[in-house]
Amino acid sequence: MTLTLPFITSVKLFAVLAVLFQLLGLMTRNELRLRFLLLLGTFFYIAYYMTVGPAPLWEAIFASTLLALANVYALSFVLLDRSTLWMGAEQRALLRHFPTLNPGQFRRIMRHASWHVAKEDKTICRQGEVPDGLVLLLEGEGVLQRNNRTSRLAPVRFIGEMSFLRGGLHGANATVILSTGSRYVMWDRDPLRQQMNNNKPLENALLALFNADLLEKLDRSWPE
Repeated sequence: MTLTLPFITSVKLFAVLAVLFQLLGLMTRNELRLRFLLLLGTFFYIAYYMTVGPAPLWEAIFASTLLALANVYALSFVLLDRSTLWMGAEQRALLRHFPTLNPGQFRRIMRHASWHVAKEDKTICRQGEVPDGLVLLLEGEGVLQRNNRTSRLAPVRFIGEMSFLRGGLHGANATVILSTGSRYVMWDRDPLRQQMNNNKPLENALLALFNADLLEKLDRSWPE
């Protein structure tokens, strides 16, 4: 005697799997997993519409295909945000110092960045004056001067972040002089600030990075 399971072997299984995968997708908080599961569910819906009747349900197939293409389009941006494929070696090395940012966020802020090497001792900012930009010291060292006190600034540290975070015409809290040969990256203040204002996740990621940098800088710069 052969046991048959007509429901499992019928085309209705496609509809059941479609609902199952899309429900699982809607229940997850991981965006990448969500989009993959929704896409898989859409493919099973298309298979169902192809086989449920004597002729394919072309209107439903067309609508589901459009939904699948829209999902693939959005999924490509999610994957791009997590990929370093189109980064050069120098940018990939710099990304390691931005642990709160994903690769996509990092690429966006690097649009407003420029790379520099100090040909001589260079004053990056002066106490009380608005810095030209936000700077990250990569190699070399700097001298931090504030209220007749001096300390060393070692890489990898931000310079001018307090003035940047306070915005407007707030001046720097200290004077920073970089030694000859120091390598650093500088961001234009206004475009970066506008980018943060328009993108809350990016703003939160950068604020977390600046806070960690400030705490470590305070520990190292002004020891008791």
